This record gives sequence, C-alpha cells and structure tokens, in this order.
Amino acid sequence: MHSLALRILRRANLLTSYPSTPIILDDWEQDEIYDRELATTLGCIPTRASQIRLAHDAQWQTLNPQYLNQAQITATEVQGFNSFHAARTNLYSCVLPGEVIYKCVEAMRLGSLQASQLPPIDHLIVDEYQDLNACDQEFVHQLCINNAVLFIAGDDDQSIYSFRHANPNGIVQFSTTYPSSSTHILTDCFRCTPAIVQAATQLIQHNPSRVPKALISLYGSAVPPVQGKLLVWSFHNAQVEAQAIAQSCQQLLQSGMAGREDEIVILIANRPLQLDILTQELGNLGLPFDPPKGAGLIDEYEAIRAVYAMLRILHDLETGQEDYPAHRDILGLLSGVGHTTAKGIADACIANNHNFRGLFYLTSVPSWLSGRSTSAVQRVSTTVQSIRSWGLTDTIASRTTDISALLSSQIFNSGQNAATHLQIWNALASALPADMHLAELLEFLAAKTESDQQAILNVVNARLGLSEGQTLSSVPKRIRILTMHGAKGLSGKVVFIPSAEQGIIPNFKALQATGLLIEQRRLFYVSVTRTMACCIISHAAQHSGAQAMALQQRPDVRLSRSQFLNEMNVASVTRSSGLTAAEAAAIVNDIRNL
Repeated sequence: MHSLALRILRRANLLTSYPSTPIILDDWEQDEIYDRELATTLGCIPTRASQIRLAHDAQWQTLNPQYLNQAQITATEVQGFNSFHAARTNLYSCVLPGEVIYKCVEAMRLGSLQASQLPPIDHLIVDEYQDLNACDQEFVHQLCINNAVLFIAGDDDQSIYSFRHANPNGIVQFSTTYPSSSTHILTDCFRCTPAIVQAATQLIQHNPSRVPKALISLYGSAVPPVQGKLLVWSFHNAQVEAQAIAQSCQQLLQSGMAGREDEIVILIANRPLQLDILTQELGNLGLPFDPPKGAGLIDEYEAIRAVYAMLRILHDLETGQEDYPAHRDILGLLSGVGHTTAKGIADACIANNHNFRGLFYLTSVPSWLSGRSTSAVQRVSTTVQSIRSWGLTDTIASRTTDISALLSSQIFNSGQNAATHLQIWNALASALPADMHLAELLEFLAAKTESDQQAILNVVNARLGLSEGQTLSSVPKRIRILTMHGAKGLSGKVVFIPSAEQGIIPNFKALQATGLLIEQRRLFYVSVTRTMACCIISHAAQHSGAQAMALQQRPDVRLSRSQFLNEMNVASVTRSSGLTAAEAAAIVNDIRNL
C-alpha cells in the first residue's frame, strides 16, 4: 500500500519537495536517527522527541488532529517539529510511515491529485482489512473512485493492533460505507478443533458491535473426528505453574512429539513478567526452546544493520533508486563517530547548500568539513567505492570476505565491540546458503517476520535445487515461546497460555478503559485460536519476588483468574504438576488424527 501511494505521488509529480523518491524510515532509523536529531534540535530528550513524532504519525494515520492534543504536544513543539521535519525529510529524502498514504489522501481531498491520475484498477483486493487504519481505509476508498471492483477479506475479531491505530470499525461498517456491497461470512474453520472453536466463540461474543459469525470446525466431521481439548489449570503460585508447563512439554516429547518440538507453542502476554521464569524451568529440564524474537536482526545487531545498509547502497548503485537513509545509517554506525558529529555533517550540508547523498561521491571532502567530520565522510566514501565493485547477483560466499573487511576497516575499526560485530556477521553468513545472492540477502534482512524470512529461504533453496529442510531449517526444532501479538497468523498443535489472570490478560491498563479491554479480549481470542489440537490455559494465585514487584511494586501479589475464562464458561482444575503420561498420549493421538 505504501509503495502504491509513492508510485501515485511520483506519477502525479507530487514528490518535488524531495531530491529523489523518498524512502520510508524503518523503526531503527526513526529511533536512532530521526528522534535523536529532533531531540537535539528541540532541546529535549529522545523519549520526548519520540512522543512528538508518534503524535504526528498518529494524526496522519487516524485523520484525527486531536491526537496531538492527546499527547499534549505544545504549540512550540508543533512548530519545531514542522520546521525540522520539512528540512530533514528533504535532506535525507525520507518520509515517516504514516505520512505516505496521508499525503496521497490529502492530495485527493485538496484536488491536487485528480481521479484521472490514479492508476487504472479494475479489481482491488485488500487482505487483513481489520488491520488498516482510518487513513488506509480512506485511501482504499479513493482508489475505487473510478469504479474499481473492491474485494476485502478480514476478521474484526482479530484486530489487535490499536497501537498502530488499526480501525476494526472499517470492516464492521463496510456495508454502510459501500451500500451496494455484499458480505460473505466464512464459517468453515480449518485450524481449530471443535473444543477450541466453542470456547473461543463463547469468549468473543462478549465484544460489542462485531460482525456475528458461527464458526464450524471441520475436524468435528472428519474421519476419525477429532474434538480437541481445552484445559484450564489453576496453580498455587507462578513458580509451580512454570514448572508444570515445562513438565508438560517434556511429557509431550516423550509421548511422540520428539522431533516436532516447534509444534508446541507457549504464548505470553507480558514478556518481562513471564519470560524468565518459563525459560528457567524449560532450561532446568534441558528442553530446547526459542524465546520470542525482540527486534529484527537489523534492529538488534549493529553489524547486521551495517550489512543491510551496504546492500541498500548496492541496490541504489545498480538500480538508480537513490537511498539517502542508507548512507545516513552507515554514517551513524561508524565507531568513534557520535550522534553529534553525524548531525553536524547533516547540518553542514544544509548550511552549504549541498546534497547529502552526493557528499559521499565527491573526489575529495569539502573544505567546510573538518576534524572528525572529514574522517567520517572519508570512511563512508571508501565504503561506497568498495561496494561499487559488487553486484546484486554476487553470492554470499563470494562477498563475505569483502563485507567483513569493510566492517573491520571502515565501520567498526575501533572499540571493544569491534570483534563481536564481526563475529555476529560471520555467524549469520555461515548460517545462510553460500550461493544465496546479495539481492536475496537484502530481501531476507528486510523481512518483517520469521515466517517471511523462511519463505525467502524456501525460494532460494528451490532456486538452488535444495530441499526446504536444509540451511536454517536444519537447526533442531525447538519449542516456540511467542508473544500473543507475535503469534498472529501462526499456529501450534499444542498451545500453552500461562498467567491468565486479571491484571495480566486483561492487563491493569486495559481494565481502566473499555476500548482497551475489548481489544485485549480480541487478543486472547486470537491466542486461543492459534491452537489446533490442545490448548492449556493456566493461572496462578500468587506472584512473589521480581514478578510481584513488576506487577504492583509489592513483594507479594495475589490475582484472580482472568474474566476471559469466566466469559468462556470453562472451569479451572487445580493442579500441582503437568500433564501425566496418559494425558500426553491422548493429546498426541489427537494430533496424529488431525
């Protein structure tokens, strides 16, 4: 959608305020570059700069100017942001995520973009419509102005991204917005067994103003039929609960799921509260597990971010699609070059009327730079010149040494972490197919999710004539610990949902606002429906120590079971340990019959 909006703006000649087609800043660039420079400009801390940026982004995405007031952004901050944003987005030829589609919608509203300038669209298909914000939905509406046939798919019950301003009312009120439309309710459920569908449906019916649905699990009429299981366990304290989950995982593996560890999923609502205690107990039993991914590779590791920026520059050089932010990324990653120096170079470009990207392609550094600035620009220029000899069809094997050389000689050429950065890159390179093209590596690093990364690897393996089970997939399968938000779109044969307590899910914040409580119910619904065969939900009466302090800043906290369990009309069974051998065997038998 963002790409289409940029294409429309470019064809309509509405991107003339940028030196080149702008690039959308990713999360790392917003935090590490935009917010830090904005903070220095406004004389505030980066956290406040982030709040100001996010308030403007929210205003664009919701089409609601009141979002600035909700964040209590002052008139001075608005003026400072507008001045900074106009200059910086031109300098770095970039836009913020919420800005691109907003620019398109505003251009249509103001008449600077006519219906005749929109691309000819006969049929427009929009998936996951419930995840679109108000601005996205208006963009879709405008795209259909030339009588395009619109088809949308989605489920308002699975709208869980209010922090991204997703607007589930868009799909609930779709027939009102498009009065000539028809609605087709899909009732056949291919993922969950009847026991799961029944409980989840009981729960979600407590949400108001939703599209009513009557899901039917196909497993109920299969041969043999599989009813599945939904179990709710009550524990004396959180430690015993975590031990029981680990014991249950061990029993499932011993009962026939060995080699299928990744089909066991543990979903958590509160990472700081739950992750340590669960991983400790799994580790005590020697069970293999993957913790939830935090930031992506390019956000978590500076070395991988540096390689990603190099590959973006290579793409820039080969395709002519200029990538200003990639050059700024390299500049900001240089060891010994702080944010002040990087910003100073950018400010000097503005003061001396110089193009930022062009600075790194000069034969010599301009006289208006000196000291650290001169050295930093020279290092980026050397990096760019080295990249010129590469090709997007070069393989990882042929360029790993060159990439390592640039990392060690130009980017991380000093500091105690220099060797670590190199090790991180080499570890990733060795884990990927040696004949993977650099273009494919770029796509892999840009992927937002693990499933997207795996899909790219599968394409690479197919090109190389390898099986999908090779390369990264050859790593032993592990039990997956995922956040509830991170699990959307995924599934597991057995799903554990611990800490189903009032104050955790729904959390204390949601209990103060009805709208948030409704979304937390959708989040719990999505979590339960990740299950194919058996869902084990548990809750503990007592939390102590670090867990209790994280919850309420008290040494001991007692919580009641989640209201969502009451709404599902399922009773808790008091337990002191995990699955028995007989219980695990019955679950594994259901899995075999799926």
